Amino acid sequence: MVLTDVAPILVCPVCRMPLNFEQAALRCERGHAFDVAKEGYVNLLRKKLPGDTKDMVVARRAFFDQGYYEPVSDLLNRLLGMHLPATIEGPLRIMDAGCGEGYYLARLQQALKDKYGQVHGVGIDISKDAIRLAARRYAESFFLVANLKEELPLADAALSSMVNVFAPRNVAEYARVLQPGAPLLIIIPGSHHLEELRHSLHLLNIEENKQQHVIEQFASTFDLLALHTLTYKLELQQGEIEQLVMMTPNYWHQSTESQVRLAELVEFTTTVDFVCLVFQRKLSVSE
Repeated sequence: MVLTDVAPILVCPVCRMPLNFEQAALRCERGHAFDVAKEGYVNLLRKKLPGDTKDMVVARRAFFDQGYYEPVSDLLNRLLGMHLPATIEGPLRIMDAGCGEGYYLARLQQALKDKYGQVHGVGIDISKDAIRLAARRYAESFFLVANLKEELPLADAALSSMVNVFAPRNVAEYARVLQPGAPLLIIIPGSHHLEELRHSLHLLNIEENKQQHVIEQFASTFDLLALHTLTYKLELQQGEIEQLVMMTPNYWHQSTESQVRLAELVEFTTTVDFVCLVFQRKLSVSE
């Protein structure tokens, strides 16, 4: 995708004026400019903040490339296809909020292209390393370094749909940038996600009542249309076990004991357990 396709929905993170693509940069009329990196992404982060490290995103890419989370991607593709309107005026604009290295967004675009023709994918992540890796591989999508917890560099009602997979959630901003009636798919870990591995390595616990918390969080501006679960077993070898641990927040919280135990695991079977919440942006919202 070329920058001229996505520029009409972008706004300056400094002054909120529209951005235009000029002279290898995104510029607003007040003179703020953001260079386009050689890989094709743009950094709109106003201050440098920590995100997933290069080691984490490389591990995630290697794990995804082996197809272990392909059922999750297939579920996203199927559900978004079910909940989008039969026809869209203009291009279908999808955002992956917390896109990481771009796997889910790229497969979504590919799955929907035959039906909708023009599918513009926008991926946002706070990790520059993740966005750089995404932009290098997935040229049909456009990637931004930005903070999901702040105002998004997008115009009001800019998007036809959004997905959010194991990533931060910003209810007010998601409601603002989505068109009324647009679907929002959120994937969170179920209570049994990686339970055998979490028990063996003393990894982080799943937040109690997370599903209900997310539903309540979005209730004011989104309707819950459906809830789907996906559970299956993974049989992993040592290198894949290390990738799975490294690509998650457990990377930051491993004890010396868990690191030693991880190095000793030659093979392991664990459960993956996902919950997909299908929301729809309310047609009108009472202020």
